[in-house]
Amino acid sequence: MIIAVPLSRGKLAKHFTKSPQIAFYNQAHELLETLDNPAMKGGCAAKKAMLNLIKSRGSTMVLVDQIGERMLGKLLATGAVISRGDSALPLEQVLAVSHDNTRFLTDAAQGRASLNHAKKGGCGGGCGCGGHSKASAQSSLLAKTDTVSSLNFSGFKKL
Repeated sequence: MIIAVPLSRGKLAKHFTKSPQIAFYNQAHELLETLDNPAMKGGCAAKKAMLNLIKSRGSTMVLVDQIGERMLGKLLATGAVISRGDSALPLEQVLAVSHDNTRFLTDAAQGRASLNHAKKGGCGGGCGCGGHSKASAQSSLLAKTDTVSSLNFSGFKKL
């Protein structure tokens, strides 16, 4: 069993994708390696790189404190067990209780809603996240075009 732990200042990071590092532990809670978090670069592609890093290391459990519902859904789709920890506690304590099944997150709705994703209108295309098709990107572009054509430029003088 490999446990992926997002770290900030040697503790479980408060926010999953904003952790500076990801540590990987074995089932005896011995540190295997610590790597820089590719999601720190920002954007959909960087978050996808973080997910791929966790999968590539064979992680079967991921510890989180706060996580968005979209990322939680993607982690759950990998088949890994997602366990909620408390970033205020020492890491040894968080690891010790990580196997308690009452801490397991089993549904994406248990994550936090992404306010930025909704504010941006969802995946409108061009971000490289793979979470949308060309059709949805085109419909988003058409919606923006319709908005622009309805603008009224009254008040300008004709020359």
